[in-house]
Amino acid sequence: MVKLDFFYPRWGSEHIPWADFLERVRAAGYAGVEWFPFGENIDPTSVLQLLSKYKLKYSIVTCVLQSFDTTEAYFKLLEEQLAYYGKLAKAYAAPEFISVQMGREYFSPVDVLQGLRLCERIEKQYGIEIFQETHRNKWSYGLHTVIPMLESYPDLKLTLDISHWFCVSESLLEDRQEELARILPQVRHIHARVGYTQGPQVPDVRKKIYRDIVALHLALWQQWINLNKSKSCLTITTEFGPPPYLISSGNGERDNERQWQQNLWMKRYLSRHLIT
Repeated sequence: MVKLDFFYPRWGSEHIPWADFLERVRAAGYAGVEWFPFGENIDPTSVLQLLSKYKLKYSIVTCVLQSFDTTEAYFKLLEEQLAYYGKLAKAYAAPEFISVQMGREYFSPVDVLQGLRLCERIEKQYGIEIFQETHRNKWSYGLHTVIPMLESYPDLKLTLDISHWFCVSESLLEDRQEELARILPQVRHIHARVGYTQGPQVPDVRKKIYRDIVALHLALWQQWINLNKSKSCLTITTEFGPPPYLISSGNGERDNERQWQQNLWMKRYLSRHLIT
C-alpha cells in the first residue's frame, strides 16, 4: 500500500500567524505545508523552526516575481532564487522538493531546455528534487507544450496541476488521452485542485453539480497512483486557492473559511476514494 502525504498550501493564509496556521494544519491531519518563501515578509528561518516544532514537512512552490528584459536576465534571477533555497536547506532543513513555475508561455523550446538544465544543475548541487509545475502563463501552460519537450528532455519531472490545462484548452482533453498517458510517468507530485473548461478552480468543489468533473480528476489521479504502487509514499497538495481563484463573497473572513473547507473536503474525498 502506498502512503499518501497531503500538504496544505500557505497560499491564502498569509494573514494567519504561522504558529496558528501550523496548529490548524496539523490538527487536520496534513503531513506538511506548501510554501512560497518570498510570498510574505517573514524570516524563513523562523518558519523552519516552527515546522520542526510542529513536526511538519514542507515543500516549496516558486516562481520569479521580478521583471526581466531578456531570458538571460530571467535565468539569472531563477538561479539566484533556487540557490537561496538550497543554502537555506543546507543550513536548516530541506524541503521534500521544489515545484517551480518556470519561464513564460512565449519561451522558445531552446529557452525551456536551458531552464530545465539549470534546474537539473541546482538539483544536483543541493540534493533537492526540482519539479516543473504545469501552469498557465509558464512554458508548461498546455499539454501540447510539454509532450514535445519529452523528446529532447526525457528526464522531465512534473508537478501536475491538470486544472490549468483544462482551462487553457477549454476542454477536458477528451481527445488527448494518449498524450495524457504519456506524461503521467513524469509526474512526481499532484496539485489536487479541480478545474473546468472556463477556469482553474470550480466555484465550490463540494457542490453536487461538479460531481462529474471531480470524478474525472479522481480517475486521472488514480492512474498516476497505479503507476507508482511500488513507491512507499506519494505527495498531494490540496491547492484550492483564495480570491480571485475563489469567487469572492465580499467577506474576507468568510472566503478564508470557504477556501479551508474546500481543501479539507478534497483531502477527505481523496483519502476515501483513491485506492493505494
